[in-house]
Amino acid sequence: MKHHATRRAAAAFCGGLLTAILLLEGCAHTPTAVKPLPAMVLAEEGEARAAIVVGADAPPSTRYAAEELQRFLNEMTDARFDLITDADPTRPAEIVVGRNSRMHRFNVSVDFQSLGQEGYILLSKGPHLLIAGGEPRGTLYGVYGLLEDHLGCRWFVPGVSRIPKADKLVLLHLDEVRKPVLEYREPFVTECFNGDWAARNRMNGNSMRLTEKHGGAVTYQGFVHTFDTLVPPEKYFDEHPEYFSLVDGKRLKDRTQLCCTNPDVMRIVTEGVRQWMRDNPDATVFSVSQNDWFNFCKCDNCTALAEAEDSQMGPMLHLVNHVAREVRDEFPGKAVDTLAYQYTRKPPKTMRPEPNVIIRLCSIECDFSHPFEERARKENAAFADDLEAWAKISQRLWVWNYNTSFSHYLVPYPNLNVRGPNIRFMIKNNVRGIFEQDVYTTPHGEFSGLSGYLGAKLLWNPDYDTDTAINEFLAGVYGDAATPLRLYLDLIHDAVKDPKTNMHIWIGPNVKFLTDKLLKRADALFDAAEKAVADDPETLERVRCARLSVDYTQLERMRAKATDAYELDHEGYAIRMKPAFQARVNRFFEVAERNGVTAIRESDGALADYKKLLLDALTGETKFTPRKAASVQDVKPGLRYAWYDRTLDLLPDFGALSPDAAGVAERVDLSKSPTMDGFALRFEGYVKAPANGVYTFALRSNDGSRLWMGKDLLVDNDGLHKSETKTGFTALLKGWHPLVVEYFESGGDEDLELFWAGPGLEYEPVPPQAFGHRG
Repeated sequence: MKHHATRRAAAAFCGGLLTAILLLEGCAHTPTAVKPLPAMVLAEEGEARAAIVVGADAPPSTRYAAEELQRFLNEMTDARFDLITDADPTRPAEIVVGRNSRMHRFNVSVDFQSLGQEGYILLSKGPHLLIAGGEPRGTLYGVYGLLEDHLGCRWFVPGVSRIPKADKLVLLHLDEVRKPVLEYREPFVTECFNGDWAARNRMNGNSMRLTEKHGGAVTYQGFVHTFDTLVPPEKYFDEHPEYFSLVDGKRLKDRTQLCCTNPDVMRIVTEGVRQWMRDNPDATVFSVSQNDWFNFCKCDNCTALAEAEDSQMGPMLHLVNHVAREVRDEFPGKAVDTLAYQYTRKPPKTMRPEPNVIIRLCSIECDFSHPFEERARKENAAFADDLEAWAKISQRLWVWNYNTSFSHYLVPYPNLNVRGPNIRFMIKNNVRGIFEQDVYTTPHGEFSGLSGYLGAKLLWNPDYDTDTAINEFLAGVYGDAATPLRLYLDLIHDAVKDPKTNMHIWIGPNVKFLTDKLLKRADALFDAAEKAVADDPETLERVRCARLSVDYTQLERMRAKATDAYELDHEGYAIRMKPAFQARVNRFFEVAERNGVTAIRESDGALADYKKLLLDALTGETKFTPRKAASVQDVKPGLRYAWYDRTLDLLPDFGALSPDAAGVAERVDLSKSPTMDGFALRFEGYVKAPANGVYTFALRSNDGSRLWMGKDLLVDNDGLHKSETKTGFTALLKGWHPLVVEYFESGGDEDLELFWAGPGLEYEPVPPQAFGHRG
């Protein structure tokens, strides 16, 4: 990543004379070369030189386009541009917006049908300019194309924009036709939900608050994971368990999928989708998609079809194609959508999606620090292979992509450099729509405003330069703090260049590339950024919001190691926050709450709960009653373990299960498991405290785990997640203490290790000699 001067891009547009430049990148149809014709003067010395003309019967989005053009031209020039209709007398110079009777002035025939719903033409002739496009969004996008591509306007986040000022506003001759490469463009991030921002950046996603004046959006009914909605288990299961997944010889009511080959299921789903289409005439895409877990049906018919197609997409596409065929004639122009996700991601051997079926291919397993096409890791190679295979058989292929850590919204996630290459790779393989899932349940995720802005630039124009987008955003949003913040972004992106880096969507604060040295440098750069804008309270607050990412990461790392965050009083059996940790905690919550941050992760991550965990539990001094050592004899080395062959997504009641294997383990790890997917482990025995004092126990796992001391739950790290460390404190008297560790691994990567620290003990994995069990 190059170190451009962050003010350079802004300066290029901010002179007294603005000259229009044709930007050719990303056009589906390349504009003609600039002709040596007279320039059009739009305004000079506070006086408008042209009127804006809109049809008297223009649709709402075209009328709004004219109003937006008037607003921003007025703001740029301090002039007053008249907005008239084509029923009013002609003016000597006119900007004609949309299809209306003034188009005759241009002596041009526009093929509006070929422009589709979003394409547009910009054409100047003498003192006149035509901005017109397809309905419902083309003309509006034409206005924004003029303002952004030719007059230098930018809309970074809601409330922060760059609208250049000009004493004299001049436009060179324009003859441009532009159509979007992608039919569906959605950066799914909170900062992008604002309808005005989305329209100005020419985004059309389902989640964006796009109304009639914006020309609407690509609208879903039943956005995703719709099986339970279409065939509710609570309605059907008791009388018809055969409608649902057969797994291990049993039909599942909870966390189930549908039996996609069952004729009644096919009928019920079809009628459900048909009713959706009747009830939601404005929706264009209707999702028939698997629930967000595994447990696909293994009945004879589903299994036979999956085996014949060499993919679980076989049964799924069997159902989806049936629905698409049944609704096609009654609802032309509507599409049935399904996911190619996890167990259905692999394309089928012989089946093909119907023309009115959209396949949404999901990249959830990938590493997002390297471009997919480079195939640096096996996960990316497998996804790239599937993408290329789907491109050969699907007429409408969309992609669901990912841009954050969903278990830690604020952890640095340096993937800006791969966004352009990945989008271009998708488009090269016939992808026509892209959904970029990001931080969507709270504002102010890790540089989420920049993430959304870059996403919008690339989804509209896949060849938009990444450095340009980053630099103009930093200059526009952070002002004089842009340079240290650019250095920070370069710092974290340089840290993931190693091809061995695996930046999945569940990384945590202890991911390998976030070293102590890097975070120390990050703090210094944010200190410099704050100093640079110390006299600008509004910009300073934005810098402090950006710093939440580093503060959160440092807080979590300090908490995990414990001794960095707390002073341990072994004689008094107490712990106290260290002043530096307390100061960072206070700063983090003050800034987060002031700016409306509500969550630190996707699920069960309310900021209020996190605050309670850090402040209410450990503010000031916390005293412990020391646990007495157990009176046990004949203690032998190691822990008893029990192994269970089953796929879970939460820790079970182990007392109700029978183990499939058992024995003695030297330590808490995965060495006793005969497989690395779909299993659970339970360790039981004693841990030996070498001295009286306060002990820190940290349990790292992927997926869920718990640590019990006697009957007390000391560490709760349950649930589906990537490698994550949770910490607990207790006071122990010297001797043996009962301990239980529970763990499950659902699929994918796996990890389990128990750490401790205490009187005379550095933070380290609990060694084998500290474990024992009764003989």
